[in-house]
Amino acid sequence: MDNFPTRFNLNKAALKKKIPFLHGAVRGLMGQAITIVPGETACLRCVFPEGPTPEKFPILGSVAGLIGTIQATEAVKYFTGIGGLLKNKLLIYDGKYLCFDIIELKTNPNCPDCKIYL
Repeated sequence: MDNFPTRFNLNKAALKKKIPFLHGAVRGLMGQAITIVPGETACLRCVFPEGPTPEKFPILGSVAGLIGTIQATEAVKYFTGIGGLLKNKLLIYDGKYLCFDIIELKTNPNCPDCKIYL
């Protein structure tokens, strides 16, 4: 999915069905990933209340591949119960400087999506 309106719809569906949502996004040399577990973690709308302004931007295939690999690893870890997940953690990859950062997240008590579906 290349836009936040569609991601927000998937977020709502995941919350409603109570299924995990493995979010990943890329922009140029930057990427991010988070594992959302309804009822346990902040949802996508908690983390990004409005989403970015729609625009066209370049995507580097190697960054998309890296973030996709992280998402696949998260799925395997979720289903096998092996290892810690990116629950309430936003992993950010900076390809320009070849570094990763993790930002701790919290559920937004005023999140409109969580209020409806949880």
